[in-house]
Amino acid sequence: MQMTQATFDAWLRGTRLLRVEDGALVVGVKSGYAKDWLENRLLAKIERTLARLAGQTVGVRFEVDEAVAEADEEPPPQPSPSGGGGSERAAFVVPEYDVLGAGFFQMAGYESRFWAPCLGRIAWRVVEIVRETDRRGTKRTAWTPARRWTTPSLAELVPCGRQAIVGVDRACGVDHPGAFSVEAGWRRHQNGAFDRLVAAAVATVERRGDPPRVTYWVSVRNQLGLLRPDQVAVLAPRLQEKHDRWLADHGFDPREWDI
Repeated sequence: MQMTQATFDAWLRGTRLLRVEDGALVVGVKSGYAKDWLENRLLAKIERTLARLAGQTVGVRFEVDEAVAEADEEPPPQPSPSGGGGSERAAFVVPEYDVLGAGFFQMAGYESRFWAPCLGRIAWRVVEIVRETDRRGTKRTAWTPARRWTTPSLAELVPCGRQAIVGVDRACGVDHPGAFSVEAGWRRHQNGAFDRLVAAAVATVERRGDPPRVTYWVSVRNQLGLLRPDQVAVLAPRLQEKHDRWLADHGFDPREWDI
């Protein structure tokens, strides 16, 4: 099993065996986000490996170890816009995990070769624009400072239509996946760049205010790790082959890249 240094630092560093309870190993982890990630992404492989080594089934449970819990467990805070008022309803969900560790190593050209086509031209351009506003130089952190944007200002810089940034609700039938009811009938949300970036845990986006004075507070990652297998799967077949070669060239076995 292989992983990047960033993945190890973010989720596994600091883990330790706390106790054996009801025949299961209870492993302490540094945050609730690490616990969720390990349960969803690595637990089955850990239990298979332990069963092979021990010759019998071995259960594993994770719990947050307060002794090593990180102070920065929460996602980066979103500052409130100046002027106070406006709706508190967030239009997009803040990602529940942070895959970037302080020891992340540079991967020359990886983002432009693989992340850009995975996210799409408009979403990737939004990442570039937001990063360009981070003027902290060598003092940059994992995330850019949250900054207030309007849809017209971003759309002009990309350039693209406004709906390509925030998405659009379109009429649909009641049986359409994701359909929701409004007074005028049934609608479905067609994703925009913000939706894709948040779903990929590349950005946090918070909507403030009501039309016509809606603003969005946006923060993006200053560096990205490796694509997950499900993200690689959306690439064109030739790009998937290139990604497998890239992994092999950098010491990863593509056949084991399932974490």
